[in-house]
Amino acid sequence: MASSLEVNKMLAAVLTAGIIASGSGVISRIIYSPHMPEESAYPIEVAESGEDGAAEDGAAEVSLPVLLAAASVDEGQAVARKCQACHDFAQGGANKIGPALWDVLGRDIAAVSGFSYSDALAQKEGAWTYEDLRAFLADPKGWAPGTKMAFAGIKDPEELADLILYLHSLAESPQPLPEVPPEAATETAALEEGAAASGEQAEGAAASGEAAGTLTALLGGGSAEEGQSAARVCSACHAFEEGAGAKIGPHLWGVVGRDIASADDFSYSSALSEKEGAWDYEALDAFLANPREWAPGTKMAFAGVKKPESRADIILYLRSLADSPEPLPAGG
Repeated sequence: MASSLEVNKMLAAVLTAGIIASGSGVISRIIYSPHMPEESAYPIEVAESGEDGAAEDGAAEVSLPVLLAAASVDEGQAVARKCQACHDFAQGGANKIGPALWDVLGRDIAAVSGFSYSDALAQKEGAWTYEDLRAFLADPKGWAPGTKMAFAGIKDPEELADLILYLHSLAESPQPLPEVPPEAATETAALEEGAAASGEQAEGAAASGEAAGTLTALLGGGSAEEGQSAARVCSACHAFEEGAGAKIGPHLWGVVGRDIASADDFSYSSALSEKEGAWDYEALDAFLANPREWAPGTKMAFAGVKKPESRADIILYLRSLADSPEPLPAGG
């Protein structure tokens, strides 16, 4: 009897504890009434983009051939300084944290011997094209998820084009630049607007003696060899060899001293065909500084060469493209 009574007490205690625990849960929910938010307390904002990553602000995207035609090797070399900690740019340079970059354009992806690539790049097929480099340098981890390259990417399209043009120059025989299609001429408007906003829009060359003296001095201290290097961006649209025909633009052999709009095998815009006189040094300097300002309506899809020293180098190179180069201005 006594043992039965003890068992009953134990069962009663267990049941009582269960009832108290259950009741406590109900009461606590009534007291605190937790509310689950519909949205996260710390929402993460992600910029929306349209198809192909195009921004939805309505801004026109400038094609890579046009950007490269307006790019600068010197500016690209300056941009590349941020890469020097991980990459060597010299011919025969050694691998560092990243592979050597001499002659990278046209080279098979993940092809540098002695460098251990990530699977993200080792599994990529083909060679480094202009478009591949643009995509990778703009967003390395987006183009090659899992890459070891600890670099967020270059978002500014013009800065990116400058860098690619510099990489293009790192070769004994640089890869041909992509041709600018004729219908892309209107894209340069975006580049011109950006230059104006940043205060870099060059003024047309003045007809004063002071301006002429400045150009004369620049030509006297310039370099045709540097001009040939700078003129590589023009090869997308122009041929430089003697006897070569027109491409997207007219041939440039013998252009210094030649009548404006006088190449027989090229159809000029009225902006140039209505110009009188010859391509003298001042006219070339003004046109190369800002084609659309000097000849409004020109078909030339190029924003211009902003640095006077670079223009002088290019003009000296163009001057050399003749059997009998034109005399330099007095004092040049």
